[in-house]
Amino acid sequence: MACTLALGACATPPPPPPPAYTGPVLQIEQTERGVLLVLPSTVLFEVNQSSFREAEARPYLDRLADLVTRKSKKRIAIEGHTDADGSAALNESLSKARATAVADAMVARGVTRDRVDIAGYSFNRPVASNATDEGKRLNRRVEMIVLEETVANITAGEAPNAFESAFAKLKSLVDSGQVRPVEAGKP
Repeated sequence: MACTLALGACATPPPPPPPAYTGPVLQIEQTERGVLLVLPSTVLFEVNQSSFREAEARPYLDRLADLVTRKSKKRIAIEGHTDADGSAALNESLSKARATAVADAMVARGVTRDRVDIAGYSFNRPVASNATDEGKRLNRRVEMIVLEETVANITAGEAPNAFESAFAKLKSLVDSGQVRPVEAGKP
């Protein structure tokens, strides 16, 4: 019995739980192409602008760059989008400029340029109807796809509350009436 008590006293207590995650929550989704990471509303672009709000964007851009440099060596597609206001030519140029702005921010944070593909899709791939201001705001976005990557790899070892489903977030906005879904045949 003395042996049992002595051994019990020597047992190492379990490590304390990790501190609660307080960094930026990223919208993430597994797609056929790879892992989709959507920059949130704090990084969205104003009408006719290709620069983001640096102070609000910095934590998200830092976090994205950290994830894609630390967790994957795969290529990254950075894709810019616009709302449907303005001409097709203006929106084509603007969407590519938005993607370039985010690509430049990633490169400045250590992502090698040769990993990055840039594309602008103008108003041709809306996520919400352009009939409302909120829908237009959501359509002014940049998406990053870590090509041929898995969410399991990107999120492994990360705090569980560091990510949220990009599709569920959009669905909740539609379900609550804050945005309208995209209408067939309309940008």
